[in-house]
Amino acid sequence: MKKLAAALAGVMVFSMAACGGAEDFDATGYVQGVLDAQYHGEYAAHAEDVGESEEDIKNEIEASNLEVAQQALAQSGFTATDEELQEYIDLIEEGYKKIEYEVKEAVKDDNDNFTVEVEVTPVGLLDNLEEIFTAKLQEAVNNGVDESGYMAVFNESVKESIDKAETLEPQTVTLNVTYTEDEDGNHVYAVNESDLNTLDLIATNQQ
Repeated sequence: MKKLAAALAGVMVFSMAACGGAEDFDATGYVQGVLDAQYHGEYAAHAEDVGESEEDIKNEIEASNLEVAQQALAQSGFTATDEELQEYIDLIEEGYKKIEYEVKEAVKDDNDNFTVEVEVTPVGLLDNLEEIFTAKLQEAVNNGVDESGYMAVFNESVKESIDKAETLEPQTVTLNVTYTEDEDGNHVYAVNESDLNTLDLIATNQQ
């Protein structure tokens, strides 16, 4: 189940590229929209930045989350119903809403790329998971629960771990927002995915 728990770092990391002129692109606002969609389920700003509907952004994120969770489940060797897997994703999404962040002013370099500092306040969403799950699973096995019931026990443990999660000291992470040019010569900006993953690991106290 550790592999399934580790999927938290992959679930939610998602953003789409945005078009904008080199002179007037709002990198700070773009990053704010990305994080609001990723952590707090607020899609309006990111949808506007990338020219999609809020529903489209929501569906893209949900599809990405489901894919990552399915891959983690397959690696774990456990079984789960569709409902149990969705419950896991829902728990993680609610846990992410505990994470707070402040997006600082963007700095543009000579090549029209940007760096944006984000001060994030980490929350140890899974810090207590191993201890909780071990105890709950042992009790369940003693009560005759077989492998088909392990996912339900795991979800109960995730919920309890999130409920008990402590807020940690803020940390600053630098995100790189770089551009490529499309066929019309327009700048297409995107947040570096590795930077987003680093931010996510810090935000969930997994680094």
